[in-house]
Amino acid sequence: MIKELPERVWTRIAAGEVVERPASAVKELVENSLDAHASQVRVSLFDGGRQRIIVQDNGTGIAFDELPLALMYHATSKISEISDLENIMTLGYRGEALASIASVADVEIRSRERNSESGGLIRTHDGRISEHIEINCSVGTRIQVDNLFEALPARRKFLKSAAGELRRAAVFLREYAVCNPSIAFYLEHDNKEIFSTEGTGDKQRVLSKIWGEGAEIQNTIIQSGHLSLECWFQSKAGIASSRSDIIAFVNGRAVNDPVIKSAVTQGARELSGNWALFFTLEPSLVDVNIHPAKSEIRFRYPNEIYHAMKEAVNKLGSPMPEIFQEVQNIEIESPSPVPEIKIKTHEMTREPAMNNNYSRPEPVKPVIENIQREIFLDDFYTPQEPEINYLGQTSGGYLIYDNFDGIILMDPHAAHERVNYERIKALADSSNNMQKLLIPVLLHPTLALEAHEYSQELNNAGFELANTSQGIELRGVPALPEGEPEPESLLRASINALKNNHDPDTKNILWRTWATMACKASVKLTTKLTREEAISLWEKLHECKQPFVCPHGRPTMINITNQDLTKQFGRE
Repeated sequence: MIKELPERVWTRIAAGEVVERPASAVKELVENSLDAHASQVRVSLFDGGRQRIIVQDNGTGIAFDELPLALMYHATSKISEISDLENIMTLGYRGEALASIASVADVEIRSRERNSESGGLIRTHDGRISEHIEINCSVGTRIQVDNLFEALPARRKFLKSAAGELRRAAVFLREYAVCNPSIAFYLEHDNKEIFSTEGTGDKQRVLSKIWGEGAEIQNTIIQSGHLSLECWFQSKAGIASSRSDIIAFVNGRAVNDPVIKSAVTQGARELSGNWALFFTLEPSLVDVNIHPAKSEIRFRYPNEIYHAMKEAVNKLGSPMPEIFQEVQNIEIESPSPVPEIKIKTHEMTREPAMNNNYSRPEPVKPVIENIQREIFLDDFYTPQEPEINYLGQTSGGYLIYDNFDGIILMDPHAAHERVNYERIKALADSSNNMQKLLIPVLLHPTLALEAHEYSQELNNAGFELANTSQGIELRGVPALPEGEPEPESLLRASINALKNNHDPDTKNILWRTWATMACKASVKLTTKLTREEAISLWEKLHECKQPFVCPHGRPTMINITNQDLTKQFGRE
């Protein structure tokens, strides 16, 4: 039997689409402040926003008589006709945010218009207005949200920790601070300042607060078809992470759009870094009325996004060589000079095949090249002669050994990966797996919030974090081999792994991450090794528990037996 849902039910269903967590409520309230032309926006959270959210601005305010309307579904000052949906210039327009929040929390609004001598207060409880009176208050609007989802325990239990919810709200607020550098933003948690901007209009300064004072922040402006793109980029060269972080805005609206993500992936395939993208185009060429949360949009000409991104990458210049600079330029002191070793080779000729018209025998490139010392692998030593005979290195970089039962080809990169990985894992497994830093590293605000959220997991892995009056300091890191990534890079890579992997086994997540780091620190296939280095690599590989595959599952060695050779030469 079909029946109409009670209002208490359908309002909570609708609210679930708009308000997913505290950060969702913060987003809706801050967007209202921006639509009200505020020059200052202050956000206060308690218990990550689960207990209380306060958003206060100095915008245009709400008239006393209109306060009840502000809490009604589908009541808005932003649009009035169907045609308005084709030309949406404001962040809000659906008339659902405040009503949705009021249906899942207790709400108090204090607001005063600039030309009014007094303001108004309105309170709701259980989705109903409980009080509406005139009061004296500051110009602008202050909205307080208490006990979010208290009446919906099934929804509340899916909320993250206070640190996790705080981080999500902070990420959103910082993104809007970048898009609106002329507005002063302030975020505090449990009465402690987390983040603030001055509202000076300096976008690069705001980006530096978010991304940290690392690599140079570059920017360019692109005109492509119907749109304009303002692109900002900071390379992650030297950081053990290949993941790009993208902030994207379309006409001032924060979006999480697959077209933009795909454009970054394809246009900047080899670039790992922080991206801030600000697209501007006619409102009629983008549909923002896709989802109640308003983070999904649809472009009329999506190909222009790809073209603009490709042109932006070309203008910024590819920083790709910097990404690998830390690996390629490793300079490690050799314990003693190792002379160049030359292996005698002879040019061979191949007899012409039957029924083929060869004018002369074809020269064959020798398999074994002269080997010159270009790099001395970290902690490799001059070993005793093992029970193998090292023959040399192919032009493709593979090492050749004779083990008197055949020939073994080794991939030096895969082999060094396995050696590095097992060394890292052994140290991480040890009882004393943390080493103190001589100089603590003060984490910039964004990284500090992420570290705080995963502090327990990081502590178990060997990181030491400390709260100070200046912020969160990194004081210790896992005791990994010397020459591994810098402490902050190691922390960032570990946090990214925890954030993007839902495996309950934290150790496995971090070991896989550190295996990738071991890969980046391993000798390249193109590196020419000395005889001593090649023999040392053989010995170290065979000390591993799993010497035959790298941490990613690729083989480290291929065995060609004497029996195989006999078959190939037709001597059977």
